[in-house]
Amino acid sequence: MVRPQSKQVLLIVDADPENIDHLKTILTPDFNVNVAADGREAIRSALSPDPPGLILLNIMAPSGDTCEVCGKLKADITTKDIPIILISAPTTEDTEAEGFELGAADYITMPFKPSVVKARIQTHLELRRYRDNLENKVKRRVSELHDEIQERRNVEDTYHDLVEHARDGIAIIHDFKVRFANSAFCKMIGLSKDELIGAHLRKFISEDEFIKNTKRYSDRIAGVNLPRIYKSQVIHSNGTTIDVELNVCVVPYGRSLAALVIARDMREAEAWKYCI
Repeated sequence: MVRPQSKQVLLIVDADPENIDHLKTILTPDFNVNVAADGREAIRSALSPDPPGLILLNIMAPSGDTCEVCGKLKADITTKDIPIILISAPTTEDTEAEGFELGAADYITMPFKPSVVKARIQTHLELRRYRDNLENKVKRRVSELHDEIQERRNVEDTYHDLVEHARDGIAIIHDFKVRFANSAFCKMIGLSKDELIGAHLRKFISEDEFIKNTKRYSDRIAGVNLPRIYKSQVIHSNGTTIDVELNVCVVPYGRSLAALVIARDMREAEAWKYCI
């Protein structure tokens, strides 16, 4: 990673003592400068515990041509983000294009102009710093989103457990069909979840109760102020009629609305009175 509060480490890859001396004279006041005489040494240095923030690579470096050095550095996850500036004599456009294809970030031609050398290096160090900061922000945000998603899942799991183990029957009714039912609601009707989900209301309420309940639901959606809790009846699968207390409210359901129904078996309500 780039270290903004201390001198950046630069790596010069060149076997020409004159070039090295000239570059060190230009760069030493502002940077910590390391030198590699050839491509193999450059790769070792780049993979060290203290890698350079930028590499100045002479395209004529011995023991490993430019293509091989750039290729290995860009292929390794630990060195792929290190900017590489190629050093060369004045080159043709095709040569520069080839260098960029190899993964080089820029070119510096000889003879060196101190102001140009410093400006090019600072530009690419800044670009890397901005990129690293952006990547860190993205990673932090991704981590935060992961934590938020996990927290929501935990809340949903807790909510699901509370609903599933509630002693009152809880169901969601949409388009006159059961879309969700907890265990207590299934027990009240005497049907399994597989049998109940998707079932029409008429499967477990009488025609009169169906008409009364659907009118209440329609009025509530229309904005009529009605009591949320009222008495009704449901029919068990064995034909028994059960008196229930319904608490009904309108809730979003996809792009539509549905009825959230909490049904209390009045027989159990009476039994609970004696238990308290």
